[in-house]
Amino acid sequence: MRVRLGVRLCLFLLAATTPFLASLAAGACTPTTSPEIDADIAHLRQLAKVHPDDPVVLYNLAADVAEKCDTASVLKLLRQVADEAGGLDPSAYRGFAYMQDTPEFTTLVATIRRKNPAKVQSKPAFAIKEPDLFPEGMAYASYSGRIYAGSVQRKIVWTDKTGELHDLVKPGADGLGYVAGLHVDETRKQLWAVSSKFGNAPDVAGMVPGLFQYDLTTGKRLATFAAPSKSAGGLNDVTFAPSTGIAYTTNTGEGSVYRTNAGSHELELFLPRDSVSGANGIALSDDEKTLFVAGDFDVQRVDLATKRVTGLQKSNDVVDASIDGLYFYQGSLVGIQNGIHPGRVVRFYLDPTLTRIIRSEILETYNPAFENPTTGSLDDDSLLFMANTQLHKWSPGKPLPPAVSLKDIQILRIKLASHWPCPRAGLEIYTPITATNSFTASALLSNPAFSSGVSLIWMICSIPFSPSFTGTPTYRPLIPYSPSR
Repeated sequence: MRVRLGVRLCLFLLAATTPFLASLAAGACTPTTSPEIDADIAHLRQLAKVHPDDPVVLYNLAADVAEKCDTASVLKLLRQVADEAGGLDPSAYRGFAYMQDTPEFTTLVATIRRKNPAKVQSKPAFAIKEPDLFPEGMAYASYSGRIYAGSVQRKIVWTDKTGELHDLVKPGADGLGYVAGLHVDETRKQLWAVSSKFGNAPDVAGMVPGLFQYDLTTGKRLATFAAPSKSAGGLNDVTFAPSTGIAYTTNTGEGSVYRTNAGSHELELFLPRDSVSGANGIALSDDEKTLFVAGDFDVQRVDLATKRVTGLQKSNDVVDASIDGLYFYQGSLVGIQNGIHPGRVVRFYLDPTLTRIIRSEILETYNPAFENPTTGSLDDDSLLFMANTQLHKWSPGKPLPPAVSLKDIQILRIKLASHWPCPRAGLEIYTPITATNSFTASALLSNPAFSSGVSLIWMICSIPFSPSFTGTPTYRPLIPYSPSR
C-alpha cells in the first residue's frame, strides 16, 4: 500500500480538477467514493496507532479523511498535528478549502503560526521577467553566472544579472514536455532537464517523457533518454554523478528512480516501484556513494553500490517529509519543503556516516514573497531558489492566466553556514550522542531494507542542539508544489 498524498498535492498545486476538488471549487464538498482512498485511510489509521505522535502520518490521514468531507474528524487530526513538533501548516492545502473559513480552522492555523514564527534571511539574487513562465525546476551555472528555468510552456529559458531573458530551448523542441527538474553539469557545461507530464495534464502529441541533455554553449540537444513505455507516474527531479556523467531521475507516481545508460537511449530502472513513496527531490553525496531521495514521509538513503534503501535515522521531532528540491552540502541536506507547509527552506545535518540526521534547522519560512517555492540550486556557500513559481494559478490544458495578474519570478539567495556554530567561538569541546535504530513510518509503509547496525555514536558541540523547527521572528505575512505528485 502506498499513500497518495504526493499525487494529490500535484493536483492541488496545478489547480487541476478531480471530482472532489471540483466540488470544493463550486463551494461545496462532495465525499470521494474511492476504494483507494478508503484503503489509504484504513492503512494510515493502523500506522497512527504505531506512531500516534508522528505529525506527518497524522497530516496524511487528515488529507485523506478530508476527501470524505468529515470536518470534525479532520479538525481533530489537525489539532493533533498542531500539538506535535514540526510546525506543519495546513493553510495552503486545497483539500482543506471547504473548512478554511471556519473559526476552528483559522484558530488552528493562527496557533501554529504563533508557535512557529516567520524567519526571513534571504536576499534577492535574480529575476526572471516572464510572469507566466510557471517554472518548476531551475539550475545555476556558476561558470557563466546564468540561471536556467523550465516551464509548463515546454521550454527552457535563461537569464543573468543583466535581467535579459533568452530561450535556451524553444517550446516543444525535439519533443520536450512540461519541464520539471533541471541540473547543470559544470564540468561538461551541459544541462540535464526532466521532460514530464504534470499531474492529470492532458497528453500532448509528440511529447517525449524522459531526460534531455543539452550543450550549454550551443543550446543543442545532445541526447534524449526516454522513459520506458511501460513507465507510469511522472518523472520529477534529476541529479548526476560528476565523475561518470550518469544521471538519476525520480518518478513520483511510481515511487521509483531511473538512471541513464550510455549504451542506450532509454532510461533504465534503478530502484523499482514503491522503493520511496512519492519520490521527489534527489541528491548525491560528494563521494558519489550515497543517493538521497525525498519521499512523502521522509528522506531515504540509497547505497549506490548495493541499491539498499534505508530511512535516515532521526529523533521524533525531525520532519524530513515532503521535500521538493533537495541538495547535498558539506555533510548536510538542504531542501525546500512544500508538501506539508506553504513553503520553507530546511537543513538537515548528518552524522559522518550519512545515516542519521543529528540536527535540523529552518533557514527560511513565511517569507511574504513565497508563492509555491519549489526548487533551487547550490552556488558555492549559498542556495539559490525560486520564491514564487505561482504554479497553483496554472491549470493543465487551459489558457494561461493574464500576465498582469502575475509577478516576475524571484530568485532568492540564502547563505549556508559551512559548519555548525559552537556555543562559544573558538571552543570545540565534544560530547557523544548515542542513537539506536527504530522503524519509521515510511519503513512500515514500503518495507525498504532498514539499517540494523549497532548504536551510532557521533561527536558534536559540547552543548547539543535539539532539532528545531521554529524561526526567529522577522516578518509575518496553499501545499506548494511538486509536478508529478
